[in-house]
Amino acid sequence: MKKTLLSLLLACCCLIQALAQKTDNFISATIDGQEWKAEAKRLKVPFRKKDFNYLALAGFEVNPDVQLWIRLYYFTDELKPGTFPIEDLSEMEKRKYKPKSEGGLFALVDYTEETKKMGHGFHDGESLKGTVTITAATPTSVEGTFEGTLNGVYYQKRVLATMTGSGLRANLGKKMLTGAGAGMAANFDPHEHDNTKKTSETDTIKISNGKFKVDWSKDEN
Repeated sequence: MKKTLLSLLLACCCLIQALAQKTDNFISATIDGQEWKAEAKRLKVPFRKKDFNYLALAGFEVNPDVQLWIRLYYFTDELKPGTFPIEDLSEMEKRKYKPKSEGGLFALVDYTEETKKMGHGFHDGESLKGTVTITAATPTSVEGTFEGTLNGVYYQKRVLATMTGSGLRANLGKKMLTGAGAGMAANFDPHEHDNTKKTSETDTIKISNGKFKVDWSKDEN
């Protein structure tokens, strides 16, 4: 009887702890017709440009790994509500990060999905076009909507990495970090896949009904 009560007490404690760790931060979207939603975080990605401010958000799942990134580049002191274009990274670099819109902000939206276990294959969506609408923003939070079209590309594990097992070890390490809530900080780019190569296969990824809400005020304390 005592063991049963102790087990119930431990279970209750675990449940309370799990509920306390829950967050309202999320990114959701319909991706190629499939609804998707995941916990989201602000990414602490180092960025050295001094001409503008930069905010990166990502929603993620583990096993299989799925990530949806929203990166905002803005040339004002703070984020403000409005609708802004999703850009192609290569075109953005050619313009030296100068925004097309008069609002002084543009966005990158990127997607990556693990298609083969242990990082042996990925289907990625590279930012191409669309819009991001910021509906509310403070110095430590942002929420809004988005929709866009991404350039679909595929990655596969290099043969040498498969033979030596180096790719497996790296992928397991990242899965452990991501599962603990720190995996997004492990990569500086959504398309950074260790020991893989991009194939010639391409397609298009459609994203609609996108929503996001992220508050990082607790991280500032």
